[in-house]
Amino acid sequence: MVDDSESVSVELRIERFIILLGAVMTLMAVIGWGRGAGEGAGLGAALCWLNFRWLRQGAAGVIRLGLAQAGVEHVNIPKKIYAKFFGRLVLMVVIVYAILTWLHLPALAVVSGLTTVFPAIILELGFEVMRGHHRWNAP
Repeated sequence: MVDDSESVSVELRIERFIILLGAVMTLMAVIGWGRGAGEGAGLGAALCWLNFRWLRQGAAGVIRLGLAQAGVEHVNIPKKIYAKFFGRLVLMVVIVYAILTWLHLPALAVVSGLTTVFPAIILELGFEVMRGHHRWNAP
Protein backbone atom coordinates (compact mmCIF):
# COMPACT_ATOMS: atom_id res chain seq x y z
CA MET A 1 0.00 0.00 0.00
CA VAL A 2 1.31 3.44 -0.95
CA ASP A 3 1.48 6.10 1.74
CA ASP A 4 -0.80 9.10 1.05
CA SER A 5 1.99 11.63 1.54
CA GLU A 6 4.21 9.63 -0.79
CA SER A 7 1.61 9.58 -3.57
CA VAL A 8 1.13 13.34 -3.18
CA SER A 9 4.91 13.76 -3.50
CA VAL A 10 4.88 11.70 -6.70
CA GLU A 11 2.06 13.80 -8.14
CA LEU A 12 3.82 17.06 -7.25
CA ARG A 13 7.05 15.83 -8.85
CA ILE A 14 5.13 14.97 -12.02
CA GLU A 15 3.75 18.53 -12.03
CA ARG A 16 7.29 19.91 -11.69
CA PHE A 17 8.53 17.61 -14.46
CA ILE A 18 5.73 18.89 -16.72
CA ILE A 19 6.85 22.47 -16.05
CA LEU A 20 10.53 21.62 -16.60
CA LEU A 21 9.90 19.64 -19.78
CA GLY A 22 7.51 22.31 -21.04
CA ALA A 23 10.20 24.97 -20.63
CA VAL A 24 12.81 22.81 -22.38
CA MET A 25 10.37 21.93 -25.15
CA THR A 26 9.46 25.59 -25.63
CA LEU A 27 13.11 26.63 -25.87
CA MET A 28 13.90 23.83 -28.31
CA ALA A 29 10.88 24.70 -30.46
CA VAL A 30 11.91 28.37 -30.61
CA ILE A 31 15.47 27.42 -31.58
CA GLY A 32 14.39 24.79 -34.12
CA TRP A 33 11.20 26.17 -35.65
CA GLY A 34 10.74 29.75 -34.52
CA ARG A 35 8.69 31.81 -32.13
CA GLY A 36 5.26 30.51 -33.18
CA ALA A 37 6.23 26.90 -32.54
CA GLY A 38 7.68 27.89 -29.17
CA GLU A 39 4.49 29.70 -28.21
CA GLY A 40 2.41 26.70 -29.27
CA ALA A 41 4.57 24.25 -27.31
CA GLY A 42 4.57 26.54 -24.28
CA LEU A 43 0.81 27.04 -24.29
CA GLY A 44 0.25 23.32 -24.83
CA ALA A 45 2.54 22.44 -21.91
CA ALA A 46 0.82 25.01 -19.69
CA LEU A 47 -2.55 23.45 -20.53
CA CYS A 48 -1.09 20.00 -19.86
CA TRP A 49 0.04 21.15 -16.41
CA LEU A 50 -3.34 22.75 -15.67
CA ASN A 51 -5.23 19.67 -16.84
CA PHE A 52 -3.05 17.34 -14.74
CA ARG A 53 -3.47 19.58 -11.68
CA TRP A 54 -7.26 19.75 -12.05
CA LEU A 55 -7.48 16.00 -12.67
CA ARG A 56 -5.36 15.31 -9.55
CA GLN A 57 -7.51 17.61 -7.41
CA GLY A 58 -10.72 16.10 -8.77
CA ALA A 59 -9.55 12.56 -8.16
CA ALA A 60 -8.53 13.46 -4.61
CA GLY A 61 -12.01 14.90 -4.02
CA VAL A 62 -13.73 11.76 -5.30
CA ILE A 63 -11.48 9.57 -3.14
CA ARG A 64 -12.25 11.66 -0.05
CA LEU A 65 -15.95 11.46 -0.88
CA GLY A 66 -15.76 7.69 -1.28
CA LEU A 67 -13.88 7.25 1.99
CA ALA A 68 -16.43 9.43 3.81
CA GLN A 69 -19.21 7.15 2.53
CA ALA A 70 -17.37 3.88 3.22
CA GLY A 71 -19.75 1.05 4.02
CA VAL A 72 -22.69 2.66 2.22
CA GLU A 73 -24.20 0.43 -0.44
CA HIS A 74 -24.66 3.24 -3.00
CA VAL A 75 -22.11 6.05 -2.90
CA ASN A 76 -23.70 9.41 -3.67
CA ILE A 77 -21.54 11.49 -6.02
CA PRO A 78 -22.91 15.00 -6.50
CA LYS A 79 -23.62 16.17 -10.05
CA LYS A 80 -21.20 19.02 -9.38
CA ILE A 81 -18.33 16.48 -9.42
CA TYR A 82 -19.38 15.21 -12.85
CA ALA A 83 -19.78 18.79 -14.11
CA LYS A 84 -16.27 19.69 -12.97
CA PHE A 85 -14.75 16.57 -14.55
CA PHE A 86 -16.41 17.00 -17.94
CA GLY A 87 -16.23 20.79 -17.75
CA ARG A 88 -12.45 20.49 -17.50
CA LEU A 89 -12.38 18.55 -20.76
CA VAL A 90 -14.75 20.95 -22.53
CA LEU A 91 -12.69 23.92 -21.36
CA MET A 92 -9.49 22.32 -22.67
CA VAL A 93 -11.07 21.66 -26.08
CA VAL A 94 -12.33 25.26 -26.29
CA ILE A 95 -8.94 26.68 -25.33
CA VAL A 96 -7.08 24.49 -27.84
CA TYR A 97 -9.60 25.46 -30.53
CA ALA A 98 -9.03 29.14 -29.74
CA ILE A 99 -5.25 28.71 -29.83
CA LEU A 100 -5.38 27.00 -33.21
CA THR A 101 -7.96 29.22 -34.89
CA TRP A 102 -7.36 32.69 -33.46
CA LEU A 103 -3.66 32.60 -32.65
CA HIS A 104 -2.81 30.40 -35.68
CA LEU A 105 -0.09 28.55 -33.79
CA PRO A 106 1.24 25.30 -35.24
CA ALA A 107 -1.03 22.41 -34.26
CA LEU A 108 1.86 19.97 -33.92
CA ALA A 109 3.61 22.26 -31.43
CA VAL A 110 0.43 22.70 -29.37
CA VAL A 111 -0.30 18.96 -29.34
CA SER A 112 3.31 18.22 -28.43
CA GLY A 113 2.99 20.54 -25.45
CA LEU A 114 -0.30 18.94 -24.45
CA THR A 115 1.38 15.53 -24.26
CA THR A 116 4.15 16.65 -21.89
CA VAL A 117 2.61 14.53 -19.14
CA PHE A 118 3.86 11.32 -20.76
CA PRO A 119 7.60 12.07 -20.60
CA ALA A 120 7.01 13.60 -17.15
CA ILE A 121 5.59 10.29 -15.93
CA ILE A 122 8.53 8.42 -17.48
CA LEU A 123 10.93 10.77 -15.68
CA GLU A 124 9.09 10.10 -12.42
CA LEU A 125 9.39 6.35 -13.00
CA GLY A 126 13.11 6.79 -13.61
CA PHE A 127 13.38 8.88 -10.46
CA GLU A 128 11.69 6.12 -8.45
CA VAL A 129 13.96 3.45 -9.94
CA MET A 130 17.07 5.53 -9.21
CA ARG A 131 15.85 6.02 -5.64
CA GLY A 132 15.58 2.28 -5.31
CA HIS A 133 11.89 2.23 -4.52
CA HIS A 134 10.44 -1.22 -4.79
CA ARG A 135 6.99 -0.77 -3.27
CA TRP A 136 5.65 -3.45 -5.55
CA ASN A 137 7.78 -6.19 -3.96
CA ALA A 138 6.08 -8.35 -1.37
CA PRO A 139 7.58 -8.13 2.14
